[in-house]
Amino acid sequence: MKDLYFARTATTATQGKLFETPHSAEQIRDTLLRTVSNEYMFNRYPDWPNLGHIAVDSRTTYGQLWDGVPPKANYMAILFEEYDGVGAQFVMDLISRNHILGARRALSNSPLVQMLNIRNFPTVALFRRDHQQALYMQRYNNQTVKDLDDAITSDMEQGGRRAPILTTTYAPTTTTTQTPLIDCHSYPERCRDMYYVSETDMLKAMRMALLDEVTRVPGSIRGDNFTNLHEFMTLLSNHFPVLSFQNDVRRMRAKRTTSVILRNSERARLVFTHMREFLEGRKSIGSVTADEYRRQFESVERVYASPFPVNSTWQHCKGSSPQYRGYTCGLWTTFHALTVHTYIDTIKDDFVNPMKPLSTIQGWVKSFFGCEHCRNHFMHMTTTLFPLNERRVRHPHDMMTYLWRAHNIVNNRLHGDTTEDPQFTKMQFPAPFLCPTCHSGGQFSRRQIRNFLLRYYGSIKPHNRLADQRLAF
Repeated sequence: MKDLYFARTATTATQGKLFETPHSAEQIRDTLLRTVSNEYMFNRYPDWPNLGHIAVDSRTTYGQLWDGVPPKANYMAILFEEYDGVGAQFVMDLISRNHILGARRALSNSPLVQMLNIRNFPTVALFRRDHQQALYMQRYNNQTVKDLDDAITSDMEQGGRRAPILTTTYAPTTTTTQTPLIDCHSYPERCRDMYYVSETDMLKAMRMALLDEVTRVPGSIRGDNFTNLHEFMTLLSNHFPVLSFQNDVRRMRAKRTTSVILRNSERARLVFTHMREFLEGRKSIGSVTADEYRRQFESVERVYASPFPVNSTWQHCKGSSPQYRGYTCGLWTTFHALTVHTYIDTIKDDFVNPMKPLSTIQGWVKSFFGCEHCRNHFMHMTTTLFPLNERRVRHPHDMMTYLWRAHNIVNNRLHGDTTEDPQFTKMQFPAPFLCPTCHSGGQFSRRQIRNFLLRYYGSIKPHNRLADQRLAF
C-alpha cells in the first residue's frame, strides 16, 4: 500500500512524496517521524518543535539550551541518545505539554553528558528556567512522560504553587490551576508591584513579531506587507525605548531626568536600524523573500550580541498560569511604549504627525499578526468602532491617549473571556490602585492619564542577564 506525503511547502497535488505505508501502527509512526524529521532538518521551520540536537561548546549559555522551547514553558526535558533514535518521537510526544514543558535532544558526545555524569542511554534530564541543576534524571522508558509530569507537579508544589494538570492531549484552559491570586482591592500595594514595563518583555515580543510572525508564511514579502514591515522597522529604529526615566513628568519631557541606559535595547535598536537599511536596499524591487529576511535578521542579531532574551521568562507579562498573557501582553506593552517614547523624543519638534506611529502599528497588525481573530478585531476597532483618524488624533499627546482608549475598548470586550487571566483581569486601565488621581467622579481625567502614561511607560525595568550566564563545565 502506498500513500502521499505533502511537505509544508507543497502547493500542488503533484508535489506529494510517494512512500510505502507499513501495515502496523508502529511502523507508520516511525515512517512519518523520519519523513517529518527530514523535512525539519532541511527547512528548520521556526514554528515547529526543535527536532535538532543541542550544540554545546565553551561559549554556550544556559539560556541557549532553551532555543526552540516555547517562551511560556518554564520546564525543559532533554533526551540524551547515542544515535538518531527515539529523540524525535520524544519531542513529538511532548508537544501537547508545550505550555508547561519543552523538549530538546542531545547526542551522547555532548559536553552536557560529562557535566551531568550520564553513563547510560537514552537518558532524560529535566530542568527549570531559573535553575541550572537537573530536577530529574532517569533512563528513558515507557513511564518517562508520566515521571516528568510528576516531577514538575512536585517542583511546583514545593515552590508554593499549585501545579497544572498535565494530560496527553491539548489541555483546555480549565485543566490548569493558577498561582494563589491576590485581591487587589484588599492588597493594592501588592498588586501595584505586579504592574511595570519590562525591557525583557518588549525585547522578547519584538523578536517574535519581527522574526516568527513576519516569516510565518513562506514566500515573498511584497506590496503593502513590504511597506508595512519597512515602516514598522523604521519606527522601532527611531523610537524603541533605550532609556528608562526615573523622575517626574515635566523633567522627563525635558530629558533632564535621571535615566538608566537599557543596554540590550540599545543593541536591539542597532538591529532595527540595520534591518531598516536592508529593507531600503530592496525598495527598488519592493519585495524580499521570507527566507532571505530571516537569514539577514539572524545574522544581524548575532553581530550585535543577540540582544533579544528569547530564553528569559516573561516578567510583567508572565501569567498566573502558562496559557495566559505572554506574547500579546508584550506586544501591547511595546505598542504603548512606542507611542510614549515617540512623544518624548519629538516633544520639541514643531512638525510632528501624531498619526504616524499609530498607523504604523496598525499596518504591522494588518500584515503580520498571526492571531487572525485578534487581528480582525483590532482592524475593526481602528477603522469602524473607534476609527484612527485626524479628528481623534490631532495633537502630539493624542498618539498616547488614542492607543490607551483603544486598549480599554479591547479590555472591555475581553472581560470575562476564557483568555482572561484572573490575576490580571481586563479592567479599565489604569486601575485606582495604580493611579488614584486618574479617576474623578467615575470618569478618567485626561490630563492625569497623560501624566500616568508618561510615568508608567517611561520607567522601564531593565533586563536581568542571569539567563545569559555560560554553562560551568
